[in-house]
Amino acid sequence: MKHAYVVCLALGLAVGTAHAADCQGASARLLDNLDRSDYADATADFDDRMKAALGTDRLTRIWAAVSQQFGSRGAREQPRLSQVDGHTLVITPVHYGQHLIDVRVACDGNGRIGGLHIRPQHGAMP
Repeated sequence: MKHAYVVCLALGLAVGTAHAADCQGASARLLDNLDRSDYADATADFDDRMKAALGTDRLTRIWAAVSQQFGSRGAREQPRLSQVDGHTLVITPVHYGQHLIDVRVACDGNGRIGGLHIRPQHGAMP
């Protein structure tokens, strides 16, 4: 019985890792498309609720406001991953002018984006 538990645990870790990779890929595609101002493709990995709440017109305005408020976009740092309430969270720090902005992407178990939050890191200077 002990071996069965270990196998189930290992399978659970493998599935969690796969979901994390799916979400990390979706987050990277989202940021790549936003960098190219390709807002239609940026929403391709959104779940239905996100598409309804954050369509291309609204996403265009929000993303343009980030540069206007914080400065020119610079490099992306290595994303951090975590699990929160059954969802994968990818946090990618992105440099804008003298600011460091966290782009937080939350995905469901299928790698679909169900949340996007853009937040400056307080006191962060490059």
